Amino acid sequence: EVGIRVKLMADISRIVDLYDLYKSYRRVARELKISRNTVKKYVLRVKEVQDGLADEILPKNRGIIQPSRVLTEPVRQNIHEHLESNLSRPKKQRITAKRIWELLIEEGHRIGYSSVKNEVARWKRTNAPREVFILQEPRVGQRAEFDWGEVTLSIGGIWQKLNLAVFVLPFSLYRFARLYHRSTHLEVVQAHIDFFYEIGSVPESIFYDRMATVYDSQKGQFNDKFLELSMHFGFHPSVCNPASPNEKGTDEESVGYVRRATFGERSMFASLGEATQWLKMRLGEINTHPVYRRSKVPVQGLDQERALMHPLPTLEYENYELKRATISRYSLVKYDGNYYSIPDTYRPRYITLKILVDQIEFLNGNAVIASHRRITGKQEYSLDITHYIKTFHRKPGALANSKVLAQADELIQNMFNYYYRDDPKKFLPILDLMKETSIEAFSLTLAILNKQNIHPTCDSIRFFLHQTDVPMVEPFAFKGGFKVSEPDLAVFDHFLEG
Repeated sequence: EVGIRVKLMADISRIVDLYDLYKSYRRVARELKISRNTVKKYVLRVKEVQDGLADEILPKNRGIIQPSRVLTEPVRQNIHEHLESNLSRPKKQRITAKRIWELLIEEGHRIGYSSVKNEVARWKRTNAPREVFILQEPRVGQRAEFDWGEVTLSIGGIWQKLNLAVFVLPFSLYRFARLYHRSTHLEVVQAHIDFFYEIGSVPESIFYDRMATVYDSQKGQFNDKFLELSMHFGFHPSVCNPASPNEKGTDEESVGYVRRATFGERSMFASLGEATQWLKMRLGEINTHPVYRRSKVPVQGLDQERALMHPLPTLEYENYELKRATISRYSLVKYDGNYYSIPDTYRPRYITLKILVDQIEFLNGNAVIASHRRITGKQEYSLDITHYIKTFHRKPGALANSKVLAQADELIQNMFNYYYRDDPKKFLPILDLMKETSIEAFSLTLAILNKQNIHPTCDSIRFFLHQTDVPMVEPFAFKGGFKVSEPDLAVFDHFLEG
């Protein structure tokens, strides 16, 4: 019992020493692999003894602990030898507690796995090598850090996970973040572009985790496309060692901090644009408030850093990817699990896709023949009814139950179903009118006709579609008005007599 008591006191001393170093129950518990409540209990008990509120750290009337009948000293020594040999082995080839238990059973010992596991944990708390981190203090304007995080928001009444791209400047603690549906190379590049243009300059270096969109861990080199971005803006990319995000440090804290400070109090938005505006507003407040161990608020620190950063390049960086795709018999192109319509007047069977963060353009040479907003789901369709006008002229009967009509503006659907469903040929001239203007202007015209209870014929739509408002002439206004003398009507009588 005396030996156990001495060992417990050594463990408590270790707990107190680490708490004095880190000032964090959670961090001490994580390093010693014990409960945070245990750490807190002994730290507070030591403080009570120091303050005279208690007589002893470990009460003398503690229950007597019976020595283990199976975990004898030879067995314990055997376990320790395996653990000592682990220190010289590669990390992925080290013997686990379960394997040590299996070896003991093979040698004829009768012992439970939990006993071995507990002894391994006790040995590691006092004998395992302690990892030491090196504090970093980058120069002014030298470094930025980048990382991804996840945030769950309600967008338009639908809860979904979004990606949060976060930058931080360690010197000033200036923070930047943007929301994206995806976390591909396009989003990574766009986050960099937006960050550079917000701060109006480029840091000397940027630090990353070993994310696949930036760094190829198998080849041990940065991706070619990402190196192209770094050379264009003139920054030097660096990555931390494997499984060592602590080397980056500041940004790991920034992701959680930004997530809590921006979306901790509000998580429901009508659209992604509204959520992005909320994020920008909260970051603006964060960057203008004092921060820990900084003499200046982040925006003031940024002004100091900006003077030592690289200037923005003169040429704009175009963030897109080009791909070739096949056009199906339904005049659709499949990309990333979704379908986009192409004008039925386009004859080739293949087309070039220009893929941007939120948009896809379909190119015929350098000309854009169609454009769609990128779909975020899977197996969904983005259809434009004007892309099928030529086909509908040959097959007007296909209009009534077509998927493209079902995706059209509600006013267009209602007009067709109410006036033209039984005679779709009369609807074809109206389809032709849609090519002359935008869908938004066409829908606005239908809304005007509905409000004035006018039958939406081709002629009436064309009239309201192309009419221009008559400018109102402002009335003249004069202070005090004019003085006009009273007329002499006898003069007019004289003229009449003549």
